[in-house]
Amino acid sequence: MSIKRFQSMMLAVAIGVVALLVAACSQPAPTPASSGPTAEEIRAIVQQEVANAPAPAPVAMPAPAGPSAEEIAAMVQQAVADSVPEGTDSAEISRMVEQAVMAAQADAVSGDDIEKLVSNAVMQASDSQTEPLSASEVEAIVAAAVAAIPTPEPVAIPPQPPMMMMGPTGDPINIGTLFDYTGELGIYGPPIRNGADIAAEIINDAGGILGRPVRAVHKDGGTSPQVTTDAARALATTDGAQAIVGALASGSTIAAANAVTIPNEVVLISPASTSPAISVLEDNDYVFRTAVFDGVQGIILADLANELGYKTAAALYVNNPYGEGLADVFKENFERLGGEVTALVPHEQNQVNYLSELETAVEGDPDVLIAISYPVSTEVYVREAVEGEYADTFLFVDANKSQELIDSINDSVGGPAALSGMHGTAPGAVETDETAIFRILYEARYGEVGVQPFIGEGFDAFMIAALATEHAGAYESSAIRDSIRAVANPPGIKVGPGDIAKALELIRGGHDIDYEGVAGEQNFDDNGDVLGTIEIWKIDENGQIAHVEYK
Repeated sequence: MSIKRFQSMMLAVAIGVVALLVAACSQPAPTPASSGPTAEEIRAIVQQEVANAPAPAPVAMPAPAGPSAEEIAAMVQQAVADSVPEGTDSAEISRMVEQAVMAAQADAVSGDDIEKLVSNAVMQASDSQTEPLSASEVEAIVAAAVAAIPTPEPVAIPPQPPMMMMGPTGDPINIGTLFDYTGELGIYGPPIRNGADIAAEIINDAGGILGRPVRAVHKDGGTSPQVTTDAARALATTDGAQAIVGALASGSTIAAANAVTIPNEVVLISPASTSPAISVLEDNDYVFRTAVFDGVQGIILADLANELGYKTAAALYVNNPYGEGLADVFKENFERLGGEVTALVPHEQNQVNYLSELETAVEGDPDVLIAISYPVSTEVYVREAVEGEYADTFLFVDANKSQELIDSINDSVGGPAALSGMHGTAPGAVETDETAIFRILYEARYGEVGVQPFIGEGFDAFMIAALATEHAGAYESSAIRDSIRAVANPPGIKVGPGDIAKALELIRGGHDIDYEGVAGEQNFDDNGDVLGTIEIWKIDENGQIAHVEYK
């Protein structure tokens, strides 16, 4: 899907939502017996209509440019002003108007078309409405707005000499990445890389950074501190990267930071390393992360175990900063809630079997065995636990939230019944307009997003590095470091994945922005950490990972 087609769809959806808000504001206060749809239901309807919108017919030449942003804003705001009673809270309406303006700014819809769309949508939503709108009525209004997008007819034109495209020129700005494509975390690297590549594409479609194209230079971290460190050194020296997105494993991030990025003053933004040890690195403020750290996940994991009625627990954990940190936070908080941790057993990666560690972990006959390990190790010892009847009740975490892993375990033990009903935790963002926009962009290029964690965090980390570079005015690491909070933290005009052209324009105009990410608000504290939500997930009766809730 092209960015322009996406903008056209967002215009229609924005107008439909404006109409919905107009109608809702003009109705009598709903009674409990006839209340309209909730905000979540409306958002779901809008997202579904966007996903179902047909692609416009191809054209051989672009249609005439549409009206200016100011003209669009005036028309939409006037339509709203004519229909919304005075005193109505207009914050949400204003945001939708702003989205409509930005979506249409480079579109080929004429002023008359826009005025007609707004007028029709308002009339459809408000005509003869004496009761709150139902969900089906909302769906009909949004569908009508989407269907009303004018589709230019193909135009036959004689061959023309190739035109020079205006866009970023000159040597590319290399932003490095350290994702894993081999080793225990190898299954997570490709989709996170996809997220970073989408970010680079959007930036370049918007004119690039500092007038230059952005290039993502990908290196394999190999789920190894040494391999990651060597890759980081190559990015910083050979490729000239002043900002690097990575790594995935906490131990790899710590090793690369201490050996390469901190002493060479290169910005490092991890989308997936969650160890509490990263928060206290002596990093001179060069290390950030867009994923919620395990000080939060460990608390939620302990709460989950307590809510599920487990009184005793043991854990097998990978013997590195990630595994040890999460296990320790879980133990502290589970015991605070009155539970007993009977054993915390470390293990090394890539062992042939884990029978010795399993025997030690289950010696106290715990109610639940917690797997704080990477996928390859988890697969081996969970299978051994089930087949050897060491344990049959498990809790999982972000490092093993993989449908591929669950499928493999189920296949080896004879079906989904063995793990059905088991729960897990992982950093995850509440569904928002930003997550919906990213899902559309991702699925248009790569297919279904899947359940793997940290894909949105990878997009956000790359985008923040690029926006901070534009704000810094130079691709120079110390200036980028000093600009990260300026583009990611409040105050500032809120922008998201669908507003990158606007974000760059605002930065160049000297305005503050506040980037709202796919993974949630990316507001960095003094340690370079962000706060966010933890997802509770569950394995259903068919062996599929399903969302439960966010905490």
